[in-house]
Amino acid sequence: MRLYLDLTATTLLAVTLTACPGTDKTTAGDTDASTTGTTGPTTGPTTGPSTEPPSTDTDTDTDTGEPSALCPDHTAADACCCFEAHVSLSSTVENVCGTTSLCPAVEFECSEIDQTCTTADEAAVDCVLEALAAGTMIGSLTIHYDIDNSYGQRKIDVYLQGDRKAYVAHKEELDASGYFEPIGLYDLREAAHFDACRAEPDLQAKAECLKTVVEGEASEVCIESFGYET
Repeated sequence: MRLYLDLTATTLLAVTLTACPGTDKTTAGDTDASTTGTTGPTTGPTTGPSTEPPSTDTDTDTDTGEPSALCPDHTAADACCCFEAHVSLSSTVENVCGTTSLCPAVEFECSEIDQTCTTADEAAVDCVLEALAAGTMIGSLTIHYDIDNSYGQRKIDVYLQGDRKAYVAHKEELDASGYFEPIGLYDLREAAHFDACRAEPDLQAKAECLKTVVEGEASEVCIESFGYET
């Protein structure tokens, strides 16, 4: 299975779209362990595009400060109003409600040519697989595939809700094109899938397992899918 995308993207101006009106709190969408990235129209009330740049605070594993004006009744990422998309040449999504990282971020170094991935921290891979198999914790997981030294990437941010459901932001880029799958609430794959993945002696098999952590379509779409240029 090839890691790259086949997208036709149009040039985009930098704008901000929100799932609910309000202000910024924490930025996501880069490769930091505690953050997530996406963009596009939303299914709930929206504000118009703005030119306000996204925040750059991506260094903390936990952010449970005062509720944001964007999502005032939520102090954790448990609703669509917690996510705000920023469309630009480096598209991101902000989680304005805070989260707690359950495991170190999984960082895979992958080759598009021979379709293989390596990691310096296999314990982080097993931690994420264990958390996904349990499905009962509340907090976030990050899985990142760096393809050919930043020629491309796949990044999956998972916000577990404790009931085998999760808000998920899945981003893929290759060369000059990027794509986000719909940001929303999904059902996790069955626990047996992740248990079998964790039992695999081959790291490549584990890397393949983590490319798809949910099944079916989103039961609640916060931000529609979109493509962009990098």
